[in-house]
Amino acid sequence: MGVLDALRGRQTYLDANVFIYALNAFPAFEAELRALFTAIEAGVVRCVTSQLTLAELLVKPFREGDQNAAASCRRAVTDRPGLAVAPITLDVLVEAAMERAAHSLRLPDAIHVATARLTGCAAFLTNDTQVSGSAELEVLYLSDAATA
Repeated sequence: MGVLDALRGRQTYLDANVFIYALNAFPAFEAELRALFTAIEAGVVRCVTSQLTLAELLVKPFREGDQNAAASCRRAVTDRPGLAVAPITLDVLVEAAMERAAHSLRLPDAIHVATARLTGCAAFLTNDTQVSGSAELEVLYLSDAATA
């Protein structure tokens, strides 16, 4: 089953690494991610990410002084029809602390998972094997979905 088939019909959270792979045209995922983002913009799938995703994406361009890449990262997250960008609120931070306490996640991962839960996502697309699912949030690994 491909990425689109796995996400169809349910709101899905996109982890920052999904954007990293898409922006860098990572060969193993390029076709799947192009199809995914086309489907998001067409309203075929409903996706959410966090403001944290933008911060994570901007580190490399800022480190390298590449303003064009920084602008591309910003557009990839904030100017994409069909993609909701959730703010980092106090509720997200409290939920993230509970996630960290229960699952020993790194804080950025815990913020992503907390945001997914609080925005009502049923699935979480990532390629980070440190993130695990639960009864209410199915974690889908990009590497599994893209090769299935």
